[in-house]
Amino acid sequence: MPQLQFPFFPAGMTLINSNLGFKKDDGKIFYFHGSMPVFSHDENDYDTFRLFTSQLYLNGNATQTEIAKAFGVTLISVKRSVKVFREKGPSGFFAPSPRRGASVLTPDVLSEVQELLDQGVDISEISKEHQLKKDTLKKAIQEGRLHQAKKKSPIDPKEPSTKSERSADDFVAPMGMGATNVLERISASIFQGKSATISFRPAMDVPNGGVLLALPALLATGLLCHAAAFFRLPNGYYGLDSIFLLLAFMALARVKTIESLRYCPTGEWGKLLGLDRIPEVRTIRKKLAHLTSGSKVAEWSSQLCSDWMADLKGALASFYIDGHVRVYHGEQTDLPRHFVARQKLCLRATTDYWVNARDAKPFLVIN
Repeated sequence: MPQLQFPFFPAGMTLINSNLGFKKDDGKIFYFHGSMPVFSHDENDYDTFRLFTSQLYLNGNATQTEIAKAFGVTLISVKRSVKVFREKGPSGFFAPSPRRGASVLTPDVLSEVQELLDQGVDISEISKEHQLKKDTLKKAIQEGRLHQAKKKSPIDPKEPSTKSERSADDFVAPMGMGATNVLERISASIFQGKSATISFRPAMDVPNGGVLLALPALLATGLLCHAAAFFRLPNGYYGLDSIFLLLAFMALARVKTIESLRYCPTGEWGKLLGLDRIPEVRTIRKKLAHLTSGSKVAEWSSQLCSDWMADLKGALASFYIDGHVRVYHGEQTDLPRHFVARQKLCLRATTDYWVNARDAKPFLVIN
């Protein structure tokens, strides 16, 4: 909305151009053409000021730029005044401001319209019947004077949802962003029930949805086959399989840290796991701390390596051995020196030798 800028009337004579000038004296503004006074008005009479300056421009006595610079007003305000004078004449500066008429939505009309809305009648039909504008009815609904029930259409599970629809549902979830599965969450919280039921539904435009193409490969390599034998999680909404798959999908989607999940759409990531949303970062940290306590991770890795070697059925003729040098900067032990290629120096370090199969499956690591 344009801001009103009043003219600046300094004390003493001020020239508008070589022929015109004005002077402020005792609360009045006097205009001079040469040495002859031609017009005057009160200092606070802004409407008369706009009228007279518009006449100066239309009569050819001064330019709009000269008027704007002399009185310290914006050029666009001078142009608006000239437009008013041309379209409405002198009376346009003193006409009262247009006032809003009587409201068309009287109490009787509101009650009639509300009855039609309760019956499910569309707004366009109501506007035609009562000769009202659609925007008037929509504004009344936004202000709360009218209430329109949301259309409830039967949900077709075969119809894929769009990203905008899922985002709207996640935003109004009663238990937080994306937490739409209220019943199972309450059951897991109060009754310490089993983990949530995995349920996939058709959906479009799911970010990072391509990681699901790698799900058969992850299962074929044994990501979940021995998880239950080596790891346990307390009863809760998120089960062991969901946590393992989430970490695998993070690696495939190049999400390097758990903290990075704070900036990812939790509801959309939940669709990759067949859940309403993924756990919060602090929940993931608690579960990982519980899983990594003890030596279960090394035992699980050894079991997977044994399975992979058994799958080769004795064809263990070729391996890939890869060494990784880790420089040690501490002082708690005296390690031997190893050549660090990236620094071209011999530094105290440890070397990890990874023995992998030809298809990159890790068999063992030697430190």
